[in-house]
Order: sequence, then C-alpha cells, then structure tokens
Amino acid sequence: MMREMATLSKFSEDMMGNILSRLPPKSLMRFRCVLKSWHDLIDKPSFVDHHLSISMDNKVTSSTYVLLKHNVLTDPSIKDDEKAVRATLFNPDSNQRDILLSSLNLGSLVDDGLEIENHVVPQPMRGYALSLEISGSCDGLICLNTFNSEDIVLCNPALEEYRVLPKSCILLPPRVPRQFEENEDDDYYEEDEDDEIESNPKCVGFGYDPNSKDYKVVRAAQFVSGVFTQHPSKVEVYSLAADTWREVPVDIQPHGSLNPSYQMYFKGFFYWIAYWTEERNVILSFDMSEEVFHDIALPESGPDAYEYTSIAVWKDSLVLLTYPVENEAPKTLDLWVLDEDLKGATKGLWKKHLAIGPLEKGVEAPLVFWKDEELLMVTTNGDVVNYSLDTQKLKHVPRHGLGEPTNIQAVPYVNSIVSIKPGNKIESI
Repeated sequence: MMREMATLSKFSEDMMGNILSRLPPKSLMRFRCVLKSWHDLIDKPSFVDHHLSISMDNKVTSSTYVLLKHNVLTDPSIKDDEKAVRATLFNPDSNQRDILLSSLNLGSLVDDGLEIENHVVPQPMRGYALSLEISGSCDGLICLNTFNSEDIVLCNPALEEYRVLPKSCILLPPRVPRQFEENEDDDYYEEDEDDEIESNPKCVGFGYDPNSKDYKVVRAAQFVSGVFTQHPSKVEVYSLAADTWREVPVDIQPHGSLNPSYQMYFKGFFYWIAYWTEERNVILSFDMSEEVFHDIALPESGPDAYEYTSIAVWKDSLVLLTYPVENEAPKTLDLWVLDEDLKGATKGLWKKHLAIGPLEKGVEAPLVFWKDEELLMVTTNGDVVNYSLDTQKLKHVPRHGLGEPTNIQAVPYVNSIVSIKPGNKIESI
C-alpha cells in the first residue's frame, strides 16, 4: 500500500488534475479521501471550473443528459396494477405519491436502453408533490421552489448537497386568521382586508452571472390589498457568494407565469413567458449581470393566439414552440426562431422556422430539446416520448406513468462538482 501511495505521489499535480477531471462527481468525492493532496486539488476552484468545462465540452454526455421531475408511488403494493397506478398519480388528493428527480442519459436510447439515476428531493420540498417546480438549471445546480410557499432550495443532485435560501427581504408575513365566531363561514383576518397588503411570489429564476462569477436567484413578488387593489411589484436578488437577498429597483412590472414549461435560463439571462398588464403575453427576461428586466413581444401576440406556447433552446438559439388554437388533432408544433439580439429588445423579430409533426394522438406537450434534432415530449397518459426531427418518428422512453403531464418537467443537466456549501447533505436513496 505504501509503495502504491509513493507511486501516486510522483504524478505531477497537472497530470493528476488532468486524470481526475475526467471522472464523475461521485468518484471524485471518494478519491478526495485517498490522499490529502487529492483532497486539496479537487477542492480548488480552478479544478472545479476545469471539471465543469470538460463535462460541458464532452459531446458524448453534455447534450444527452436531462433532469426529469416527476411523481413516484409511495405505496409499492399497487405498482403492478396499471389502472391503480394512474389513478393514484393523477389524483390531486392522493397521499400515496411523492416527487422524484431522475437524471436520464438519453444517449443510451440509441441502444434501446436508458441510463437512469434517481435523486432524492431535499426534505424541505418533499411535501409539495403537485406544486414543486424547477426554476432554473445551470452548471449542474438546480433551483427548486413552490408557488404556495416562499421556500427556495438550491441543489446539486450529483453531490447530494442542498441549501435552503434565507428568508426573503421583500415578502410580507402571511395574514393571521382570527378565531371564527360560531356562525361565521367565510375567512376573516385580524386586520381590515381593505387596508392590509398581502405579498405573493410571482416568478422565480436561477442562473449564473458571468461578470461577477456568482450564481443568483431572482424573485418578483406581487402586492395586493382588499380584493382587486394591486400595488407595485418588488424584486429581490439572492447571491450565492454572499448568501443574502437584496431588493433591486424595478423598471417594469413583471407578471410571470406559474407554468414551469414557460421559463428557462440561457446564456446569462432568465426567461419567462409572462402575462402583461395590457393583457398581452411577452417574453420577460432578467439580465443576471445588470439585474434589469427586458421584454420581447411574441409573434402575433395576443392572449388567444395560441393554445400552447413554451420557450426552449434549439441549436444554441432561443426559440418558441406553439400549437395554434385552430389546429386540431393530430397537432403540429410550430417552431419560431428569434432573429434579434437575445438581450431582449421590446420589438422581437420572430420567424417561423419549421413545423414539428403532425404528432400522434395523445402527445401533450414538449419538454426539452436534448439534441438539435431530438425533442423530449410528454403524453396525456404521463409517458415520456422522444421525437426525432430527422426521421419525424416518436420513440417511447422506458419511463412510464409519471403522473399528470403538467407536473412533469425536464431541464438540460450536467454532472458537476460545483458546490453550494455551506449546505446540507441529502439523505441517500
């Protein structure tokens, strides 16, 4: 053993760094315990950056991994009863269901297989099987939040680390219900509802600031009083480096969508399809470096123009995917490319680039492009299918009955050793 250690110590740090940087995160975490020099090397920020760069540049894996958020049964006794499984996963009142994150290596679909690794959802988020969403994926880190809680968690599934973000600096404490009188049936509060202001988180986004080399979370909140009185929105930004929230000025009033398929991070900006005050839909973008909002008009924008609209990245460009309202089954998905600066001019110039389909009956919505010509989609039965733009054929992914389609979400993913310390270790599955 001592002879082997002596041999290992003869390797230069550069040589060892080159070898270790090609290993997956879990292997690296084990090798940190072999030699102190390896421990120190793996913990260096320069090594973390190098490992991430290699993972991103790896053409075999960087474009084939996605992280899938879906439901899973907590009662194994019904796993062989397809009808019972679907009834449980699609029932909003079921308590026999939990939420799971699964990293899928879709490159293995070529061999009619699928490499799957399941990751435990951090404990603060496990009670939100229906409302949990991924609000951004970047460099192997993901942001988890729910629309009925102010809790936000950053997580690195590969390292099994998570961090619960500190309390908001703009959200108000929830209203305190008072005791009901014997004959009262409606909700009442201690304060006068006409005067008290209530805050509601509207949209959350996570991404990377390339200027400060910091990961950030942005959250916009809406403030209302009484029944219909709206007050100016407020926006706050969380810095991972500083581990604090701070309020930032708002030059436009964001009204974000709650549908997770309508949001994504891309090249220093976070994007939402937002509901605007003039009752028109726009793409709202947030510049992670400048910390300002921009908006981009949708093509032929109008509240009733499309039955379905989402945003995606295709061939390194921001694109729109739409089902026209008048389009009946079998549906065709239109892909629009933004022929404009991605920083978000208010007059976006869109060009309809291609039509995807006609799609087979039962295909509900797109999830994510994992290659330029490969689109992951979800069916009305909660199954995941892959659509090839080259062959125009669907292929079922061996991951079935994942629940209500609107609760299934997929984002691009890369295994990384980017740490979110001081965080907490997730319990092993």
